[in-house]
Amino acid sequence: MAFYQTSSSDLQAVLAPRVQPPPHHLHVYATKHNTHLTLTTPSRDPIISVSTGNIGFRKAARGTYDAGYQLGAYVMSRIHEQGLLTKIQKLELILRGFGPGREAITKILLGSEGMSLRPRISRVTDSTRLKFGGTRSPKPRRLG
Repeated sequence: MAFYQTSSSDLQAVLAPRVQPPPHHLHVYATKHNTHLTLTTPSRDPIISVSTGNIGFRKAARGTYDAGYQLGAYVMSRIHEQGLLTKIQKLELILRGFGPGREAITKILLGSEGMSLRPRISRVTDSTRLKFGGTRSPKPRRLG
């Protein structure tokens, strides 16, 4: 019976954890009235931070699905223009809130605009704040 001789350095190379680059973060904050997108470095320093008001939507138009979709397309174009795709090895998508912009951003990432960014997404988390008990809700309006 022949045994394979291994050195300790070979064994350490196999058993050592692979060093992964820390991920960039794409924060999506979607409320009923607005949508904010922030792309940050792994140390959480912002690279791109825009909302629907920055791209020309005013008042009630900021809270629409179309505004969120155009915001996502705008951020994807800025990522391509600034050449950030080479710097982004891994991306973590952090969703917050349940506004119409949340669905719009997911459609952007699943569509043709997000094709270059989609394989880099390593994690999708939801950091929507939930109320446990909380303060008393306002009394219901009586219309009539």
